Amino acid sequence: MSTQKIAGLFGGILLFLLIMLIPTPEGMTTAAQSTAAVALLMAAWWVTEAIPIYITAFVPVALFPLLGILPADQTAHNYGNNYVLMLLAGFFIAKAIELQNLHRRIALQIINVFGTSYRRIILSFMIATAALSMWITNVAVVLLMLPIALALIKQNEEQQTTNTSDKFNLALMLGIAYAASIGGTATLIGTPPNLVLVGIIGKLFPQAPEISFFNWMQVGVPMVLIFLPLIWLYLIRYFRISGNFPNGRDVIVKELQLLGKMSAGEQRVLVIFVLVALGWVFRRNIAIGDFVIPGWTALLGEYAAYVHDSTVAMVGALLLFMIPADDWKSSISLLNWKTAATIPWGVVMIVGGGYAIAESFQVTGLADWVGQQLAFINQYPLLIILLLVVGLMIFLTEINSNTATANIFLPVLAALAIASQINPLLLMIPATFACSFAFMLPSGTGTNAVIFASERVSLTQMARCGLWLNLICVVLLTITLFLIVVPLMDLQRTLPAWAQ
Repeated sequence: MSTQKIAGLFGGILLFLLIMLIPTPEGMTTAAQSTAAVALLMAAWWVTEAIPIYITAFVPVALFPLLGILPADQTAHNYGNNYVLMLLAGFFIAKAIELQNLHRRIALQIINVFGTSYRRIILSFMIATAALSMWITNVAVVLLMLPIALALIKQNEEQQTTNTSDKFNLALMLGIAYAASIGGTATLIGTPPNLVLVGIIGKLFPQAPEISFFNWMQVGVPMVLIFLPLIWLYLIRYFRISGNFPNGRDVIVKELQLLGKMSAGEQRVLVIFVLVALGWVFRRNIAIGDFVIPGWTALLGEYAAYVHDSTVAMVGALLLFMIPADDWKSSISLLNWKTAATIPWGVVMIVGGGYAIAESFQVTGLADWVGQQLAFINQYPLLIILLLVVGLMIFLTEINSNTATANIFLPVLAALAIASQINPLLLMIPATFACSFAFMLPSGTGTNAVIFASERVSLTQMARCGLWLNLICVVLLTITLFLIVVPLMDLQRTLPAWAQ
């Protein structure tokens, strides 16, 4: 173990013991104090990765019952939450898309459309990456795009020796990482923090209106459409990219030729994917002014309330194991268990661990106590509050996984909002978006880590480029959330009835 991990392991334990042994603060229950101790222990282990971050997610299962915070069955229930199962099924669908090589065809076709100037190649890679990251794990998308990008870079290095060529290579690699992070914000399954948010809202505020797949896309897609071109412009200006790529289209065309015609497996996975996406979008009624598009669950009558987005996802996942990849008599299905078992199960459990933390905050009263200590923030204008929340989350995510950061801070922000008599969504939604806007360090997101591991980008280069982008995004993300997301979701500052 490294010195950092040893310090984190024992430091977290000492912090836990310290919180448990100090006198209980005024207004806090003993159970709330125990919850705070467990939460700080997990935060220390998550930040330092003293033990695998996925194992840290199981700390509540071990400690909550022993400390009288939550019964064992109630704690375990969080790890089988609707949104946990939705994320799990989403991973299955994404894995089938990868297995049938559909994602590679989509990416290459998008890149092929945009031309061969250096600027357009970077833009096309970013669009392809963001489009795939809406539905597939961000890290998996970067791993897909990496060999295509490296093939172009290799050809570029063989034919060019100019400074522009080197800067193009850097901009392309960073553009892929950034686009994957941004693209994941568009849908609920695009990145785990989104599902952490909706699950925690359901835990803390059972009466709150559900944030459906379509509700999230209404704000997520516009955010991608705004920030993807802005980040592209930043990269080409920062690295001063210009000129044309020599024979760049040849590489893409060659890759497309190697893929050949669209296989039966690709076609069938595409059909299932489209049906699942439509099932998510049209599950509930969609109101456009006075015009209402009825949701398909209306056909279920009194059982409509029984259905969740996880239901749709699981139906799609089951079909993948039932439908053959080639001949209808074939025993080889679109997704086999050996491949399915390679999905990132740990990420699913981190989300479940976050739900357990959120429930403990609510049940023990810790959320109320924390909120009361921070209620002074209500004195500030909403724009300043958003700026503080966004800035804090972006830079905290640089040293911690974005999923773990969301797990730790969303319950705290919810409590802060209640104590300040502010709509909790006004703080929690901006914080969730901000978790995906960490561009400085490999530790910030898995996408940064993959690009750094390629050894094409140094830590110094990533940090310098990402620092300025972080600072720009703190301001622009705050303004965008204030002017677009808040009105689109009709988020009033006053505390809604469901949060009281």
